[in-house]
Amino acid sequence: MSENRLPDDEARFEESESADSSDESPWAALKPWQGKASRLDKVLLFLIIGVPLVYLGLMPLRPWMLVNAPVLQEFINGAKTAVVAAGAYARIGEIPLWLVVVAGFIGMAKLDWAFWLAGRRWGDGILRLFAQNERQLKRIESLKRIPNWALFLMTIVSRCPGVPGTLVYLVAGWTRMRLSLFLIADLLGCLLFTIIWTTLGYQLGEAAVDVLKVVDKYALWLTLAIIVGIFVITYIREYRKQKNAQ
Repeated sequence: MSENRLPDDEARFEESESADSSDESPWAALKPWQGKASRLDKVLLFLIIGVPLVYLGLMPLRPWMLVNAPVLQEFINGAKTAVVAAGAYARIGEIPLWLVVVAGFIGMAKLDWAFWLAGRRWGDGILRLFAQNERQLKRIESLKRIPNWALFLMTIVSRCPGVPGTLVYLVAGWTRMRLSLFLIADLLGCLLFTIIWTTLGYQLGEAAVDVLKVVDKYALWLTLAIIVGIFVITYIREYRKQKNAQ
């Protein structure tokens, strides 16, 4: 039968082969969901990948925002440096202390639920986003065996420097941790570390503000240095890729 295939049959066979090859494209290998993406899948992917890229694009403005609009920066990304700066301004009476805490809390907690939902919705597919090799794959898979109480504590301390918070939230959803339990741990941790960074800035007070004024004086040069640094790093990486390809 295969030797007597008609032209129409050959055309259909070629189309099916091309469809199969398109499914094996790099994008198909990386996408964390199965089958066709729903609107929710696209929204989650944007929140997980697109939002950090937006934060990266705003990086040149950070020195200026840190000095002139720390509360706004708190709302945008919940950065601990912004919380500390806002706490210092609160000490000298320029910003209400309650606003510093509220802005930092919202900035830290606003998108954590999306990572939990992505882990719950995509399951093992999240490994494709974060595992670069077999060793990392096994390391992430070992997180499945974490007891619920330990994962609860890890979620609380996920805002601590050095803890991979994003991965903790994904694993929480992946291991079917209840949303209510996750939110309790997450909101508690965000509030705890917002208070810690605010207290640090408040204690530093005038000394921290004086440092920020120096930063403001050289903010333009810092911004230009960051922009140049980004372009230089990008150029070096592309140059190395081309050199390795040759």
